[in-house]
Amino acid sequence: MRKFPALILSAGLLLSLAACSTGANAADGCSDITAPGKASESVEVTGDVGGAQTVSFPSPLVADSAELSTVVANDDDEAPVAGFGGIVNVSYSVYDGQTGAAVGSPSTGLIAVSDTLPQGLQDALACSAAGERVALVLPNEDAAKIVSGAPGSIVMVFDVDRTYPNHASGTPQPAQSGFPSVVRDETGRPGITVTSTEAPDAAESALLIEGDGDTVADGDALLVQATSVSYAEPRSTSVNTWEDGSPQLWLASDDTAQTSGSAQPAGIAQFLIGQPVGSQVLVVLPTDDGTSATAWVVDILGVVPPAAG
Repeated sequence: MRKFPALILSAGLLLSLAACSTGANAADGCSDITAPGKASESVEVTGDVGGAQTVSFPSPLVADSAELSTVVANDDDEAPVAGFGGIVNVSYSVYDGQTGAAVGSPSTGLIAVSDTLPQGLQDALACSAAGERVALVLPNEDAAKIVSGAPGSIVMVFDVDRTYPNHASGTPQPAQSGFPSVVRDETGRPGITVTSTEAPDAAESALLIEGDGDTVADGDALLVQATSVSYAEPRSTSVNTWEDGSPQLWLASDDTAQTSGSAQPAGIAQFLIGQPVGSQVLVVLPTDDGTSATAWVVDILGVVPPAAG
């Protein structure tokens, strides 16, 4: 068997995540998720969370439906989870339930909690806090969506390193005059209305939501939601991660040699450095010839450690 490559989302510093739904970003829905069962409870895992895993279980291990067990729990009831539509940074291993053999090598990376994933896998990722280890057993119907040619059930063991919401969260700030209007729906998705076609002479920014996380530092890799609207008529959008379902990794640097090939616009990083994680920032960038401009709304979801890229 071979591991289905769509699950492995890490592909360098500036990557685009797989399709991500725009559901809740907290524990909403986590009170009624995939339950543990005899199969998942039989999975034994040793080794520190985040380190090398040694996994054993009786084989063949067969599950008629998905089963999910917590191997190591986070005892902090306030510890955040990604929620459905959020993103997690995990280390994980996959095993053939028929033979107990590992499928491929252990992997580490960012995974979007997307509704394209089997429900049991969504539950495992959406409702686990940082520091937790969970064991998931998927029946063959779902296993075949993850492992090509799976003859039976598969076992997946996840160590959760970090969780990220899918939109900014914090304190809304008063609107500033002279900037485009921004409104948000119940999922946090912003909409931008540009009422002027007169381009600003210089780049400028306004803080829309002030987060309460760590301060963004020069050189940080940032997980962001971003959308843009041109001042020029007719209004056009060059990037919309909400529409694409693809949060992006940007670099808190204006070194174009490092950001080349990404959707990150030149000159925007200076307005993100110094902002707390969880913030939403409106940035207006004029074109090089000064004839027009583009309004960007950026949600700073989190700082991604180097191992996740």
